[in-house]
Amino acid sequence: MPENLSVSPSGIVEVSLADIFSFFKRYWLILFLAGLLSGGIGYGLSWMVPLEFESTAKILPEYGTGLGGAGGLSDLASLAGISLGKNNSEAIRPDLYPSILASMPFLLELLSTPLPTSDGKKVDLVTYLDKKAKPLTPIQLAQSDTLIILSTDQERALKNVRSRVSAGIDKMSGVLTVEVKMPDPTLAAACATFSLNYLKDFVTEYRGGKKTEKVAFLRQQMAEAKEKYRRAEVVLNAYRDRNRNAYTNVAKIEEQRLQNDYLQAQTLYGELSRQLEAARLQALEDSPVIKVLEPPMVPNWKSTPKRSLYALGFAVFGGLVALLFILFQREKIHRRL
Repeated sequence: MPENLSVSPSGIVEVSLADIFSFFKRYWLILFLAGLLSGGIGYGLSWMVPLEFESTAKILPEYGTGLGGAGGLSDLASLAGISLGKNNSEAIRPDLYPSILASMPFLLELLSTPLPTSDGKKVDLVTYLDKKAKPLTPIQLAQSDTLIILSTDQERALKNVRSRVSAGIDKMSGVLTVEVKMPDPTLAAACATFSLNYLKDFVTEYRGGKKTEKVAFLRQQMAEAKEKYRRAEVVLNAYRDRNRNAYTNVAKIEEQRLQNDYLQAQTLYGELSRQLEAARLQALEDSPVIKVLEPPMVPNWKSTPKRSLYALGFAVFGGLVALLFILFQREKIHRRL
C-alpha cells in the first residue's frame, strides 16, 4: 500500500489535501521539468506556423429618416413646389451585411481583383492562396446566364479566402466589424478596404438602382425637351420678325400654331425639370449612408501564431502527461504490493 493513503471500511481509497500536497511536493520537479520541456517544444513548433496578419474595420450603417420626416429633403422640396411622396423603398437590413461578404459573387470578385502586397506588387488571391490554381476568367465571374465552373484548386482557394474574411454586427450598437486575415499585412488591409467598398456599392445599387436609372432617363428626356423648346422659341421669333406687318388671317393662324408649339415645349420642359429634381432628391434621400468608424489599417504585428499560447498549451499538456504517467506507475507499484 503506498504511503499517505488510507482505506475506508467500505474499501474506498480516501485521499486528503495533505496527501495531494505531499504528492506534488515529492514530484514537483518532474512535473516542472516535463512542463518546461513541453513548453519549449511548443514554442519551437510555433516558429513553423505561417504568420498571419489581421486588419479590422468598423462601420456604422445608417439610413435616412424618410422623406416625410421633419427636416428632411422633402421639406426643402415642398418649398420649391415639388412633392416627393412617401418613402416606400426597401433597404437591406444591416444584419444581412455579413451574408453579403460571405456570398459567392463577392468572393469571386475578391479572388480575381489584383491587390497590393508589402513588396509593392499586386497579386490576385486565387493564385496567391493556392499556387496550383489558375486565375479566374470573366466567364467564371458571370452570374446571370453562365454556370459557375471552378477547378478543384480554385474552389480550394475560394474556401480559403472565405475562412479569412469574416464580419459580425453588434445588435446593441449596430456596429459592423469586418476582419480579414492574410499572410501579408498590406494585403490584409487591402482586402478589408475592398470588402467595405463592395458592401457600399452593393447596398447603394440595391437601394437606389432603379431610382438612379430613372434620374438618367429623365435627364436625357429633359435635354431633348430643352432642345425642342429652344428650337420652337427660335422658330416663333423668326416668324414674327419676318411677318411684323402681316394682317392676314393665314399669318395669324400660323403664328398661333407656332406659339402653341412653343408653349407646349415650354410646359414639357418645365414638367420634366420638376420630375428630374424630384427624382434626384428621392434618390439622395433614399441612398444608404455607411459611416466608417475605424478604417482598415496595415497591421504592424502578427495576429497568429501566438507563441506564448503555444508554449503554455504544450507545457500544460506535458505536465498532464507526466502526471498521468506518475499515477500509472504508482498504481502498478500498488498492485505489486
